[in-house]
Amino acid sequence: MKRLLICIPALLVLFLSAFASDGERLRERVYISTDRDVYVAGDCVWMSAYCVDAATGRLSDFSRIAYVEVHSPEGTVQTAKVALDGGRGAASLTLPNSLATGNYRLLAYTSLGASEIDYNPASDGRTISVFNTFTTTRTEGGVVVSGSAPEAPARTECGTLSISAEGGRIKVVNNGSGKALFNVSVRHADGIPAPEGKGISEFCGGISDLPAPKGFRLFASEYEGEIIRARVTGTDASGLKAVEGKYAFISSPGNGSNVYTGSIEPDGTVTFYTTNIYGDQDMFLEIEGVDRNNICHLDVQRPFLDFPAGDIAPLTLCSAYADALQLRSLGMQLERNFDADTLYTELPRLPGLEFDGRNAKAYNLDDYTRFPVMEELFTEFIQEIRVRRNNSVKELQVRTTDALGSSYFPQGTALVLLDGVPVLDHSKILAYDPLLVRRIEIFPGAYFLGIRNFRGVVNFITYKGTLPSMKFEDNVRIVSFQGCSIPMAYTCEGVGKDYPDYRQTIWWHPLLELAPGESMEIKYKAPDYSGAFEVMAEGLTEDGEPLSQACLISSM
Repeated sequence: MKRLLICIPALLVLFLSAFASDGERLRERVYISTDRDVYVAGDCVWMSAYCVDAATGRLSDFSRIAYVEVHSPEGTVQTAKVALDGGRGAASLTLPNSLATGNYRLLAYTSLGASEIDYNPASDGRTISVFNTFTTTRTEGGVVVSGSAPEAPARTECGTLSISAEGGRIKVVNNGSGKALFNVSVRHADGIPAPEGKGISEFCGGISDLPAPKGFRLFASEYEGEIIRARVTGTDASGLKAVEGKYAFISSPGNGSNVYTGSIEPDGTVTFYTTNIYGDQDMFLEIEGVDRNNICHLDVQRPFLDFPAGDIAPLTLCSAYADALQLRSLGMQLERNFDADTLYTELPRLPGLEFDGRNAKAYNLDDYTRFPVMEELFTEFIQEIRVRRNNSVKELQVRTTDALGSSYFPQGTALVLLDGVPVLDHSKILAYDPLLVRRIEIFPGAYFLGIRNFRGVVNFITYKGTLPSMKFEDNVRIVSFQGCSIPMAYTCEGVGKDYPDYRQTIWWHPLLELAPGESMEIKYKAPDYSGAFEVMAEGLTEDGEPLSQACLISSM
């Protein structure tokens, strides 16, 4: 966590003034490339995101998160969040087993893009086909039965990448004069045609001809990460007035990197400015200093906007697909039951908030005499912490050192964490069983958490890391939170001889780069079945030119 006081409202005013003229405002569009175009229900969809500045066609370095919605003709069926860095991001989502057979529209947008009054991301959406091999359920009016398979739509190839394959290796060369940023998929070509839809070339052509916007909504742009909004519930108007201006906290168990705070507005809303939270988390929400007679709590508001998906072309169902779908279904079930996550490679993610570790001190309690009372730890051997009374309430203070090297205990509240979750009532940590604690980390100095400041940080880390036996106040709410998808590549390096290998996606990497004239070689492992396989690369050059190339591997 940085020792910085970030004045969010001031930055927001500066940003809005920088785009005072609608014609000059940044307009973002998001293209999603996927590992395949055809799936079975239960499959994992691997995604690579390209967030583009519509004025230049180049990748946008502004927004740090994009939102993805998967739509059936009836509405949203699945969602994902993509962390962006320099306009690029990677994500994955699992299609529910209950999805009906049909075509689905995949929409993606940023908060900045969604601020345009007349914008609907369906115009840039990607269509995918989903077959449910367990039921005969179909999307309403979304399936056409045919005696013969339709022809596959023509694929537009463009750009300066070249792809060749030989002997279990794939070579990709950038023949252009600028850097290429792209993704590569190696997938089974089993004859089920992809649905009609936009590729990267059509996407780039569409944003170059965007009409002038009709106007913009008031927005807070997510230039550091996701902005989480919550609302006070469970109280009446007088109770809402009582919590106005109080600080609210949102956090998840961990090392303290996911702790954020905000002030409650008169309408009962609170905004948390994050640097992106990764993975699905149990988030703790708490309001500081609430009267125990005013039982209220915070509910997180859903960030997805559920845009209308428009008309989705029907899927053509043909009996000739039967064998291919049976193999796809087998591959999906085996991956979900044989620890397929061992085949994933986690990619770097943007760092979150970090504590300043230069003067930090850590105590592994197993190295010391164990005491049954927490306060005895500070009295006997943790000299950096002391307990003092403030208006008859016990508080922990953290010792700090000034510029002259003198040590002292400053006045003010320390931020006390248990497994990364704030414990605002320090008496609770003093009453906590020290035998459950493995390690205590102490960070001296002044820390600013949004607009809230603290005089030092103490993180109590338990053996389990799950806040065992901690009892919170009634106003603490624990909610399931969908964070950004953890960026992954599906390189399948962990496939061994004992793995029943019926993968349909053979190799996938969402975040590749090649300098001008540079080449790369991809090594892949063939599955346990034979057939034709396709190598597909999509992306952009640093100048915004589309890249789309494919290569067919006749057999494996």
